[in-house]
Amino acid sequence: MAISTFRAPGRFIFGVGAVETLGDEARRFGERAVLVTGRKAMADAGVTGRALDILKKAGVNAALFDEVEPEPDVTTVDHLRQVVRKHAPDVLIGLGGGSAIDAAKVAAALANRNEPTRAFHDGAKVTRPVLPNIAVPSTSGTGSEMTNNGVISDRERRHKASIRDESMVPALALVDPEITVSCSPEVTAISGVDALVQAVESYVSRHATPVTDAVALRAVEELIKALPTVVTQGKNLDLRTAAAWGSAMAGLALTNARLGIVHGMAHPIGVRYGVPHGLVCGVLLPAALEFNREAVPEKFERLRQVLGGDPVGYAQGLLVACGLPMHLKEYGLDPDTFEAMAEESLPSGSTKANPRDVTKDDIVAMLRSVC
Repeated sequence: MAISTFRAPGRFIFGVGAVETLGDEARRFGERAVLVTGRKAMADAGVTGRALDILKKAGVNAALFDEVEPEPDVTTVDHLRQVVRKHAPDVLIGLGGGSAIDAAKVAAALANRNEPTRAFHDGAKVTRPVLPNIAVPSTSGTGSEMTNNGVISDRERRHKASIRDESMVPALALVDPEITVSCSPEVTAISGVDALVQAVESYVSRHATPVTDAVALRAVEELIKALPTVVTQGKNLDLRTAAAWGSAMAGLALTNARLGIVHGMAHPIGVRYGVPHGLVCGVLLPAALEFNREAVPEKFERLRQVLGGDPVGYAQGLLVACGLPMHLKEYGLDPDTFEAMAEESLPSGSTKANPRDVTKDDIVAMLRSVC
């Protein structure tokens, strides 16, 4: 049996109102911080202003970087790193969806390096010392508050990949379900389906362990308590809490067990065609489950018991129930790019963690099935 390692945030605080502890928690690291958010959603919801007030009351001088776009580019991270050098913070705080949290994690890890972010996107290794990071998610989807990587895009070269290092696991994951109430129904649906895909893929991963199995299955149970109802009842804190638990546990499972073919394929599709990450994962899940069915029959049966029916049928029905498409036709995927995307998918760590070996022809076939 292979030796396994289980990683988790330094601390994990969860609960409605937990964001009120942000100031005191940040103060543990020092008096200066950079708060990293997206361009609009957190500010419009009043969460950015609230977080800055909480930090100020605790005696933390926080600079705001609110320029992170969906699927952050290497140039955005470079800009953030310039702000970090200028402000000289003791900690970085990622507040928002996975994009803001990932940008903060990467900038914290590269705070003492001079090379451009693109160098690390290409495989240069993170070295110590690094700055600590705090993750405060505003969606129940990516699980980035639990992971040791940041997903960054290089749009100029049409490449999307993770920058990964153990130091990037957040020093603190602070999950407040109340913050996720600000999510639109569309974001709630896409992020929730993404979390479910992560839980399922980490459960059937070839790197799964008894510990990750337990966490992943409980993540599935919590997420299906919330989905799809939370999409239309977004102010229901019980549903938001279940989704937040499920997302956090899915993140904990995936950072230890890895994922599978869905996430191996998602990056090339997303960066080429601009498909939202959670959506492409949800659309690919039925095909991936059918592909993996015979490789993990016992786990498939356990999923059937938890989901209350065949996992493939459940995944298809969930897309419909959440108001999401079952295919990617509207994004104009060009069949002439399928072989290239398959080649890009094969080296992915997610693809390699899939419970069934994957060939280029397998990937092309799955791409055709969702178009």
